[in-house]
Amino acid sequence: MHPDFADATQMLPVPRAGGLSRKRVEGKVCVWCRQALAGHIDLGPRLSVIAGQLERWWPRGCRPCAGRNAARTYQAHIGTCASCTHRVYCLDSRALYALALECR
Repeated sequence: MHPDFADATQMLPVPRAGGLSRKRVEGKVCVWCRQALAGHIDLGPRLSVIAGQLERWWPRGCRPCAGRNAARTYQAHIGTCASCTHRVYCLDSRALYALALECR
């Protein structure tokens, strides 16, 4: 991936929007734990089918949840990426690792 496109927040998996409350879809509470957002991480725009229509939504996460998900995604990534399995860490893995550290 090109360095300008390595955005770890958009690599994090989020729950399916169709089953979420409006507050979670609108980014008013954490998309994972439903807690109010004091300090938050914008997870980037997503496209999902919500109530039978394709909608763009902007999920947000609290820092602890974003950090945990970044660490999990990083671990899954380095076990499957052709570069990372040979310890030549790619830009995506570096971005995920940095996000996990930032959210501690």
